[in-house]
Amino acid sequence: MCARLPSVLGDTTRTEAVWKRPALVPQNFACWPLRARENITLGQPRTFDGGPVWAAVDAVGMREAVEKPSYRLDTLLARELFGGAELSGGQWQRLVCGRALYRRTPLLILDEPTSRMDPRGEHQIFLEIKRIAAARMTIAVTHQLENTRLAHRIVVMRHGRITEQGRYDDFVNAGGLFADTRGSRQEPLTRTVPYGRR
Repeated sequence: MCARLPSVLGDTTRTEAVWKRPALVPQNFACWPLRARENITLGQPRTFDGGPVWAAVDAVGMREAVEKPSYRLDTLLARELFGGAELSGGQWQRLVCGRALYRRTPLLILDEPTSRMDPRGEHQIFLEIKRIAAARMTIAVTHQLENTRLAHRIVVMRHGRITEQGRYDDFVNAGGLFADTRGSRQEPLTRTVPYGRR
């Protein structure tokens, strides 16, 4: 991955140019008391074109939740304010993923992007990650080993060092840390899962 970062990030001599290239889904995120539309387009130029916004909403399976309130994309996501709506933790996490997908950057970084979702929502997000991986480099950090089945390459790390690299099927019966953790589900492990072009 490192050898390809300059081509993905572009002009690395300018800090602001680098920060425009990646889209990030952090494990800990803010729930902004803004309209649904603004929560998707946050940090991007203001637009009244609903097409790309709805595309991001659909990609993360949030259309039903956004269409339910009468104001749809213009619904205020703050129940404590007049006319506002409230989302669950999993729905907020989907919305944050939608925000990252809306940006259409060449590098997508996801840190435990589905930790608050139900299994169905989690599976949908990772299928979408796989779908877009051909167009952008995607790195997902996850402790959910089954999600790594979709990865083109898995990097297993322990104490800050890489211990294994390969594909899911390579690890299952290899007897290494990945296989041990998959079997026991007890020993802490952090996995960095790059998706996309190899």
